[in-house]
Amino acid sequence: MKHSTLLILITTFTLFALTGCYSFFESKVPMKTDKESITLKDALTPEVTVKTLQPPTQVFASQGLYAGKIAVSWSDVPGAASYRLERAISKPNPDGTFTIPEESDFSVIKEFVYGTLYTDIILSNPSTTNNEYAYKYFYRISSENIGKGLESSDFTDPLTPATQGAGSLLCPPQNLTAWKGKSTKEIKLNWDKVEGAAYYKIYRGEKENGTGMELIDTIMSNENSYSNAILTSDQGISFYYKIVAQNTEGFDSAYSSMAMGYSLKNGAPTAPDSLKVTNGNAQVKNGLTITWNQLDPVEPTTTLTYSIYRTSSNDSVYTLLKNNIPNTTTTYTDNSSLKPGIKYYYYIQVTAVDSLTNEKSTSAFTESGPESNEPAVGFILSAPTNLEIEETADNKINILFTQSVGFDLGVEFKYNVKSSESKDGPFTNLVENAPIELREDGRFALVDPVQKSKFYAITAINSENMESELSQIVAPVPEAPVNVVASKTKQLTKDFQPNTNNVYPVQITWENPSGAEPAGYNIYRSTKPDSSFRKINDEVISGTTEYIDINETAKSGTFYYYKVISLNELGQGKKSNEPANDPKHQARGYGAITREQWFIEYNKNIMSSQAKLTLMHKANDLDKVGSETINGNISGTLGYTAKVAGLGAEITMPYTNYADHFIGADKTLGVYYVLNGNTDTTSNMSANGHMHEKVNCYGYTVDLSKSFDEKIFNLLSPADREAITATKDQCYIVGMYPGYAIYDNLEIKGGAAGGGYYLVSTFELGTKDGEFGKTILPEEKVDWLIGEIH
Repeated sequence: MKHSTLLILITTFTLFALTGCYSFFESKVPMKTDKESITLKDALTPEVTVKTLQPPTQVFASQGLYAGKIAVSWSDVPGAASYRLERAISKPNPDGTFTIPEESDFSVIKEFVYGTLYTDIILSNPSTTNNEYAYKYFYRISSENIGKGLESSDFTDPLTPATQGAGSLLCPPQNLTAWKGKSTKEIKLNWDKVEGAAYYKIYRGEKENGTGMELIDTIMSNENSYSNAILTSDQGISFYYKIVAQNTEGFDSAYSSMAMGYSLKNGAPTAPDSLKVTNGNAQVKNGLTITWNQLDPVEPTTTLTYSIYRTSSNDSVYTLLKNNIPNTTTTYTDNSSLKPGIKYYYYIQVTAVDSLTNEKSTSAFTESGPESNEPAVGFILSAPTNLEIEETADNKINILFTQSVGFDLGVEFKYNVKSSESKDGPFTNLVENAPIELREDGRFALVDPVQKSKFYAITAINSENMESELSQIVAPVPEAPVNVVASKTKQLTKDFQPNTNNVYPVQITWENPSGAEPAGYNIYRSTKPDSSFRKINDEVISGTTEYIDINETAKSGTFYYYKVISLNELGQGKKSNEPANDPKHQARGYGAITREQWFIEYNKNIMSSQAKLTLMHKANDLDKVGSETINGNISGTLGYTAKVAGLGAEITMPYTNYADHFIGADKTLGVYYVLNGNTDTTSNMSANGHMHEKVNCYGYTVDLSKSFDEKIFNLLSPADREAITATKDQCYIVGMYPGYAIYDNLEIKGGAAGGGYYLVSTFELGTKDGEFGKTILPEEKVDWLIGEIH
C-alpha cells in the first residue's frame, strides 16, 4: 500500500511541479527534420532572442556631397528588420544660424527602409537658384521589426552629435560676375565661395543660350576669382561663363548662373555716368523709370544706341530689357514682371556704329551695380516679409516681421495691421500706423500687441501714403485640444482586430479647445510621456475628434502616450496636450489583448510564483506532502497543500491578492496582474485526473494623491512605497488586464497534461477591487497547449 501511495505521489508531484506542465511537454514535441542543414558553428551558437529594439547609435547625413540629394546612413541595430526615416527642414535664422527642429517638425519620408542607407532626393533637377541649397536637413531614425511586433521606443536624437543627422546640399557658386569692358586685355570673374568645395571648374562659351560651353580651367578653392586673358582679336566679343564647384570626392555642383563678359575694344565709346532710377524708393507699385544723360558721338559718322540690362538681389544674371534705344532717348520704364521685396539694379551699354565702315564697338557697362558707390537701384512698394505670430501672456497677439525692402537704404515706412475672419479676406485695418520696435534678433515687432483674430496681414505705407499689397497671411496656432483620452484595455466598436502581437487598437478621443474649432489635428505617439513622439496619422484629421491607432508593433504590457496637436487653416500647429504633466494619465493608453495573449501574460505570474515553492520541488516524493505559504514580490500569498486522498492525491494552491510583477518592471507605473483564486489538482492511481477551480485577476485604478492601498502594497519595502506614493499618480493601475481563467476542463493523462482547455474571459478596468468592468471578450476556450509553450 505504501508502494502504491508512493507511485501516486511520484506521478502527481512530478506532473504538477508547475501548473502548466511545461516540463513534460518538451519531450512530446516532435522533431522537425525538414529544415535546411546548418554548420557546426551555427549549431553551437545559441540564437539570440531580441525582445526590444534600440534606435541606431550613429547617424550620418552627407554635407555638401551631392548637388541634389543627401545620403543618410546609420549604424545597424541587432534584431531590426527595417527602419523608419523622418526628416525636418531648418531654414537659416537672420543671423545665419540654424535651429534644431522640434519633434513636431519631423515628418515621415520613408517607412520600412531595409538596410542602413537611404538616398533622399531633394532636387530631381538641381539648378542655379534653388532655395534648398540654403537649408539644413535633419534626419531621425527608429528601428522596426514588424514581423515580431517590435519597434524602438526612441528615435535617434538630433541634439546628440553622434546622431544629429544634419545634412546639406552641394551649392553651386553664387553671384558670379564678369567684367564688361573694364579692361582691354582680360575678363575677370568673381563669385562667392562654396562651403565644401575643393576646386572650381571654369566654363566659357560664345552663345547667349549657354550651349557649347567648354572647360577652360580648373583652380583650387582657396581662390574665388579668375582672370581670363583675351586676345586682341577677341576684344569686344561677348563671352559667357559658368562655374561649377567640385568637392574632394569628385562630385560636381550644379552650374552657377551664367555671366556675360567682354574686354573693351580700342576706340570703344564711353558709357553714361549719370544713370539713376527716378522713382525707385518704393514710390510706385509697378514701373521703375531709369534716366541717363545723352552722349555725343565722337565722330559725325557714328550712330549711338543704348541697351538696358537688369540684375536683382535675387538673381545676378544680366537680363537684357531693351536694345537699340536711339541716342535721342534718355529714359526707360521697366514694367517687366517686377516683384515686391526685390531690389533691381540697372546698367547701360552703349553701342557705336560707323556708317562708313559699318564697324561696331561697345562700351563698358555702367558701374551701377550693388557693389558701386552710386548704384542705379530701384524697388517697388512692398509689404513686410517673414511674418510670425507670437502670443503674449495676456492672450494677445504680437507679429514679428522684417521691414519692407528699402528700409536698409533709409526709406521710412508706416505699417497697417489688418485682420480677417477668413484667409480669403476681406482684411480690414486693425491698427493704422502701428508703432514698431527692433528686437535683438534683428526682427521688428509691434510695440502694442493686438486682440486675437483668425488671420492677420500687414501692409506698408510710403511717404506719399500709398499702400502696398497685403503681406503673407499668418494665423495664430489654435489652443491645445482638451480631454484627450486614450482607451485602456477597451472593446472598440470598429477596427477591433488584433495585430501580430495579439494586441487590439487604442482609441483616442478629444474635445475642441474652448470656444474654438481647429481646422484639423495631428496625432503623435510615444512609449515615453515626455519625448520620442512620432506622427501616426497619414492625413490631417478633420471633421472628427476620434482616432483609432492601429499600431502594428504594439505589445502587451506596454503603455503608449498620445499627443493631439491642433492645426489652423494654414496647416500650422504647435500646441498639444502634455502627457508628461497629466497625473490622471488620460492620454496614456493601451489596447486590449486576445484571450490567448491574456493567458500567456497571466501564466508568467503563475510560473514565477510556483517557482518559489519548496515542498513541490523536493527530490524525495514523500517530502512533497505537506503545506507551505509563500509571499508575492509585491503583495499577497500563494498557499500549497498536498495530501493523499483515497487512492489518489489532491493538491490545493490558493492565491490571495498575489502580485509578483510591476508593469514594465517599473513600480511607478502600476501592478501587472493580481491573482485571487485556486489552481487545484486531483488525480487517481493511474496518474489521470484533472485540474479545477478558477483564478480571478481584477483590474482597477488607485488615486495615490488620496489613498494608498495597503492590501496591494503590503510587502513592499519602505523605499518602494515612498517611490510609488511620490508620483501622486491619480490613475495608478492595479491589474493591467482584468480577466479570469477556469481550470475545470484541463485533463491530466498518465502523469502529464493530456488535453482539454482553459476558459478565459477578459474585461475592461473596474471601478474597485473585486469588480470587473465591461466584458471585452466573453468566456471561450483557450487550448491547453498555450499554457505549455509559454
